[in-house]
Amino acid sequence: MKRKLLTTAVCLALAIPCAPGVALAQEAATATPQQQDAGDQERNRDAKDLDTVVVTGSRIPRAVQETAAPTFSITAEEIQKQGFRNVSDVLRAQPLATGAVQDNQSAGGGSFTAEATTISLLGLDPSFTLILMDGRPLADFPLLYNGQSNFTDLSSIPVAMIERIDILPGNQSSIYGSAAIAGVVNIILKKYLEGVQLDLRAGGYTEGGGGNERLQLTGGNRFGDLDVTWGLQYGHQDPIYLRQRGYTDSTDDNPNPAFRYGSRIAIILDGFTGQYNDPGNGCDAFSQLYGGTVIKDFRPGRGNFCGSREQPAFISILNEEQGTAGYLSGNFALSDNADLYATLLVSRNKVTVDTGSRFWIPNYNAGTGGYIWNSAEQTLETFQRIFAPEEQGRDGGFYDSNSMSYSAALGIKGALGDSDWSYDAYYSRSGFKVTSDQWWPLVDAMDQFFQNQFLGPQLGTYYGYPVYEPNKAAFYQPITPDQFRGFSDIIHNVSRTWTQNLNAQLVNANLFQLPAGPVGMAAVVQAGNQFWDNPVDPRVSGTGFFGINGTSGQGKRENWAAGVEFSVPVFSKLNANLSARYDRYRNVGGGSDAKPTYKLGLEFRPVDTLLLRGNYGTAFRAPDMGYTFTGSNGFFTTQTDFYKCEIDPANCAARYTGLSIEGLQTGNPNLTSINAKSFGYGFVWSPSRKFDLHADYYNVYLSDKVVPQSTTRILFEENECRQGRLEAGSQTCIDALAAVTRGPVNAGSPLLSETLNKITVKPINIAEERVSGITAGGNFRSEGRYGRFNLGLEYNLTLDHKARTYPNDPVTDYFADGQALTAEFKSIVSGDAGWEIGRFAANVHGIRYGSLPNYARQFSTTTNGIAPGRVRPWMVYNTTFDFKVSDRSKLSLIVNNVLNSRPPNDPSWDGSQGFAPPFYNVFAYNGYGRSYWLEYKIDFGQKL
Repeated sequence: MKRKLLTTAVCLALAIPCAPGVALAQEAATATPQQQDAGDQERNRDAKDLDTVVVTGSRIPRAVQETAAPTFSITAEEIQKQGFRNVSDVLRAQPLATGAVQDNQSAGGGSFTAEATTISLLGLDPSFTLILMDGRPLADFPLLYNGQSNFTDLSSIPVAMIERIDILPGNQSSIYGSAAIAGVVNIILKKYLEGVQLDLRAGGYTEGGGGNERLQLTGGNRFGDLDVTWGLQYGHQDPIYLRQRGYTDSTDDNPNPAFRYGSRIAIILDGFTGQYNDPGNGCDAFSQLYGGTVIKDFRPGRGNFCGSREQPAFISILNEEQGTAGYLSGNFALSDNADLYATLLVSRNKVTVDTGSRFWIPNYNAGTGGYIWNSAEQTLETFQRIFAPEEQGRDGGFYDSNSMSYSAALGIKGALGDSDWSYDAYYSRSGFKVTSDQWWPLVDAMDQFFQNQFLGPQLGTYYGYPVYEPNKAAFYQPITPDQFRGFSDIIHNVSRTWTQNLNAQLVNANLFQLPAGPVGMAAVVQAGNQFWDNPVDPRVSGTGFFGINGTSGQGKRENWAAGVEFSVPVFSKLNANLSARYDRYRNVGGGSDAKPTYKLGLEFRPVDTLLLRGNYGTAFRAPDMGYTFTGSNGFFTTQTDFYKCEIDPANCAARYTGLSIEGLQTGNPNLTSINAKSFGYGFVWSPSRKFDLHADYYNVYLSDKVVPQSTTRILFEENECRQGRLEAGSQTCIDALAAVTRGPVNAGSPLLSETLNKITVKPINIAEERVSGITAGGNFRSEGRYGRFNLGLEYNLTLDHKARTYPNDPVTDYFADGQALTAEFKSIVSGDAGWEIGRFAANVHGIRYGSLPNYARQFSTTTNGIAPGRVRPWMVYNTTFDFKVSDRSKLSLIVNNVLNSRPPNDPSWDGSQGFAPPFYNVFAYNGYGRSYWLEYKIDFGQKL
């Protein structure tokens, strides 16, 4: 009821003009030559004498930051007050970031990029958000998000050098080009500092793990006509393990009692009965593993086995990290009308991810599902061993990633004589290099080891199954780290990306006069290219390593663009902003695409205190380099073999349903751009400098979205073709039959005949998606005898999010029962309450994440006895307490998640979905708990 009332109120506010007031529309933070207190800036700035600044979303200088498209800004001071640890935390805490993403917590669940972080604006794919630094694009992270698409990593951007972050939701391609569909994030670095500032921070987590330290040193000076700004940052963070949290340290924490048994360390499974062989006293040999927690456990329906209820708790959910960054910015006055400038940001990060245990089953590459024929007992069996940390040693379960990133620009800017024309021409380049290493078992070497240990030599085959006479007593023996290394090897990869551009723009804020005022114009031309190289060890993409696939590919693409923007005063109270841009991309080696985009924005100010605005625009996403150039990305999927079910229906449910199938995704050089359209409207009302209010509606529609072919659809069509219900010579049948790889016909063993081995898919332009919602918020400031107070609130409500993969498919509603296959928040609200008096300041920042459907509700069915429902909203509070020790130094205590709020309980998130533990949705919540930092900052150049 409360949500409906709030939605109704916001919608009415969008439609009904507000009462006039006495001051200018909403004021916002600007980049100033000196670091002043934001409150002082606001009090001292006259509403009619604002500095002219260039804002994100427009290349034309304006007196007021608010334009036809809403812009959300987070200043460096706000980042510190709200207690955020890094850029990723800042952006993921914004109400616009409603989508679930993979992060550190996905390390044990198959994340391809556990060392990187990103965001999902408006619930759309991370690749649809354009991340800029000082208005210039950053290179993609070399590894592919979810093994499929390119994205921008946020973890390499140091907080020390940030002046502010601007976020523009919705289509912005007519200004910034490709990828600006969900929105643009522009990270603006510091350009002018005086003196030297030192910032030291240290802290940790009250429940253990995650201890961290950070040192920041920034400064700047003027040497005649040269301004120099520089910065250094060093940070270190210890890992957090699931075993360090009381609600994730054991399978006994499972909300479903039926699953409160250990993870399998050693099992022997009878292929005919589906029962485990009782290990007897065999588990005693493993008792010292996993910290001494291995026991003979019992699994209902299976029997006794050797397991540990703490095995999953040895996975890290927060990485061990160590990083350094350096920043240098310079501006040299060549003359009164021209400046030469340059910036360079370099970051190095080392990340260690504990991805958990490796395992073994016999004859992994034989296509028999790990089953062997036991000639002594005349039965079908499979064996499984999961190696404990004590067996793997330091080399075993860890993934080490070393990355180096850089962003550089060199340019000249100035005015053309005494005219109103100004120019800015620059060359920019950014790049990423990631070196990764991990030990992994080799199939043949590991099979040979266990043959020597207990299986014995292979004695031929029996209906396709390898025949052995195993010594089961010898199976129940731990191995040593030396033995693990003996049948393992290092997977070493070096991946690179870079992006470079030449850019020139002309600006004239007074092109010519109309009766209502001057017409402004900006024109830009751009040319550049980008490169992606993600090689893979051939043993990973082949059959050399056990149970692992990789992503690989290499490609280069050239692009050029031209754009123009006009600001036109239609009459005294109405201003129009029109922008258009043409982009062309050409893949080196073949394939090209071109896309024009445009945008129209209107700003209507019936009175000085009220802005009514609206915008409509088009956008695009150039074909993703990962989707275009990938060589062979491996993945695993759970599917039903429709063909085997039809020819052997008696075994369909038991043998051919829920199969774990290896998939292979190849690139498609013929992809075209993803298209998008968006519109929005809203208002900004500021009756005084103490109060402002805003609300906006957004609607984004995507067509020709790139998605991998559906493995389920391919298997269904393959069976239809084999049964003759589809014409064998049709293109559908040709494609489906070529995509499915099966084993040979085995007349003696129907179960092993034409086994489903692999499915090959490629990405195609076919899907469509729409998202709409409302953003709203306001700020109140007051100053008096009892100090300075400020209150702020930001709210985002997603009204609708739907998608369709194929034209004839039913529409998927992300918020409907049984269709929400990903965790996306329908609503997020954040707020601040701050107080300053004398030397003391305090701020409370709260975030409320709306409720999500529980796992059972996602499929509209009772899951293990848990009925469909919703998990409660999640609220997190951060506090900051500042004390000015002197005019130049400040001591701060920062506590995040003050109430130590745990992720909401979901009784149906019990492991049956393959993501447990931890027993919460790791894509939507984090289980880190309460964190704290003590920070000391001193400025050797000016007062704080």
